[in-house]
Amino acid sequence: MSAEGRPGEAVRAAGHSASAFACLRSLTPERVRTWFYSDAASAAVAWFAAVVVLVAVLGWFFVLSPYGAPASPVYAEF
Repeated sequence: MSAEGRPGEAVRAAGHSASAFACLRSLTPERVRTWFYSDAASAAVAWFAAVVVLVAVLGWFFVLSPYGAPASPVYAEF
């Protein structure tokens, strides 16, 4: 609460709208899940972005990082 006693007044004074915070607060896992599995174009873009990120992680793991390489024998160090 702000000095005036009204919640959200400090948010408006900082230049942010209270409706942006209300929109974020209204996002529940059920609503996000419903949107993510819907036929909306934005949900398709979100699915595409998720697939690209997962493929990029796999590509980094197997191509660029040493973690995907087979282990060398212990005696190779001696």
